[in-house]
Amino acid sequence: MSVMRVIRLEAVPVSVPLREPFTSALGVQAVSDYGIVIAEADDGSVGLGEISLIWHGDGAALCGLVNRVLAPAVVGADPFEPTRFQAVAAKLLAFGRHSLTAVAAVETALLDLAGKAVGRPVCDLLGGKARDRVPLSMSLPIGPAEEVLARARRLVGEGFTTLKAKGGGDGDRLVELVARLREEFGPGLGIRVDLNMACPLAKDALRLIRRLEPYDVLSVEQPLPADDVDGMAELCARSEVPIMADESVWTTGDAWRVLRARAADLVNVYVPEAGGPLQARRITDMCASAGVGVAIGSMPELGIGTAAAAHVAFSSPRLDQPSDVAGHLYHADDVVHGTLVIENGFLLPPTAPGLGVELDRDRLERYRIAAPTTSSVL
Repeated sequence: MSVMRVIRLEAVPVSVPLREPFTSALGVQAVSDYGIVIAEADDGSVGLGEISLIWHGDGAALCGLVNRVLAPAVVGADPFEPTRFQAVAAKLLAFGRHSLTAVAAVETALLDLAGKAVGRPVCDLLGGKARDRVPLSMSLPIGPAEEVLARARRLVGEGFTTLKAKGGGDGDRLVELVARLREEFGPGLGIRVDLNMACPLAKDALRLIRRLEPYDVLSVEQPLPADDVDGMAELCARSEVPIMADESVWTTGDAWRVLRARAADLVNVYVPEAGGPLQARRITDMCASAGVGVAIGSMPELGIGTAAAAHVAFSSPRLDQPSDVAGHLYHADDVVHGTLVIENGFLLPPTAPGLGVELDRDRLERYRIAAPTTSSVL
């Protein structure tokens, strides 16, 4: 039996609009400027990956990195050897933290090829299904209360039972929104809060968290700057509300520091930030071993990246809160055929070989943009 080989790898920059602009503590996002990685194998099959990043130049800025640096290292590779690829990528990009999102896209494309080669979903290459459905959480932007509540009503009407309220510097606005969500939708609605590092100090975060306690929120996500592990540990020790780490955990090394310091009750794990589905699964294994909860995060991704996150969510040993594996729903269009199935606020397992989505080349060309000439995220 001949070994499959990659014969071509390309990253295409695209700009896909969101259904409506989304505001968080990180700024306003109206489009997703990402990169679509296309890996072609010698048997004619195609594997897909997605460079999903909404800061530091966006994912599109990393397409040149894939085409110049990673593609020559991947052409000729066996898609069933992602560990070998990760070792090569680590040497080529030894100091590039944000380049992990490009590495993740290439690893995803390799896994997509491998799954198609054996006729099995990527989930089966990550350990197999650990659950038959994944509860979803949809995010609410920062904005006028009536507009945010109108969006909440629409999402609840579509069957979602957990919503994430985004917070920034205005704690009064956030507390009012959470109070109104609880009053209108009652105890049946799960409410998550995401501060996106908006609180400068642990004492500021604790003051805000205690104002949220009466409304039975599921968790407060990343209240402090990413590198304030000591502050996060203090919050975990003193807060009645579970504290979720997000920006503090990109790599397995980050996860080790946070878990060792007891600086999170839960970790929101991202495929792009981890460096790929296999790396994300390693973090979920670490959390399970440490007795720390897991959710799966979203950038938000387009259909390819969302599918990769879905396979991680279905194969993770534990999944403790509703996850954000619905990034494609925030976008007005996509670059793939096929979609993930969502019923009554739950994501159902992808069953097709590989990721379960296929490239729509017409839409890829529609949203293709000129490749950025420079990037500061290497």
